[in-house]
Amino acid sequence: MKRIIFLLIGIFIVATACQDDFVETDDNLKSAKFGKTQTFQIKGWAEVIPDWDSGMFTCTPEEYEIAFCTRGWVTGHENILGTVVQEESTYEKVSCDVTMTPDGPVAHNVVSADVLRTNGNRTYVICHMYINVATGDIWGHNELVGGTGRFEGITGSTQILQASMVPETGGISWIEEGEITLVLK
Repeated sequence: MKRIIFLLIGIFIVATACQDDFVETDDNLKSAKFGKTQTFQIKGWAEVIPDWDSGMFTCTPEEYEIAFCTRGWVTGHENILGTVVQEESTYEKVSCDVTMTPDGPVAHNVVSADVLRTNGNRTYVICHMYINVATGDIWGHNELVGGTGRFEGITGSTQILQASMVPETGGISWIEEGEITLVLK
């Protein structure tokens, strides 16, 4: 009787091992496509420098007469990602909507950025920045939505903290903290 049980267990193990259509989980499919991922805490600083020759982008509704520069350059540095090459890193306004609040009009700016790092790799960022035009308060977040080279497949977000206007350029600088996920190759 023991021999029959061991024989059946052996047949079961061999049959299972020879089976080639295993069910893969979503994690296995993702890692097969992109490789392993690892999440990191990120900190740094950033600044946008307007290109005043590019024209102005009028926020909606237009009757508030609030406008911001259409495009410009990005500079900064974050741990993990590295230093930004300002001359090759640009942003462009996607949209701007104004909402009236008890504290004054708040402009929600959506900006797309193509950021080159000194290591030769790029990150693509969508910035959601809120500016209270009456008080000067600035807050928001950045979404990392892709990249090239070492940053291909990057995802994550950072919070815009301690943001302020830069009088010399008319730009905005801030400290950022958040979390990114890199695809390990």
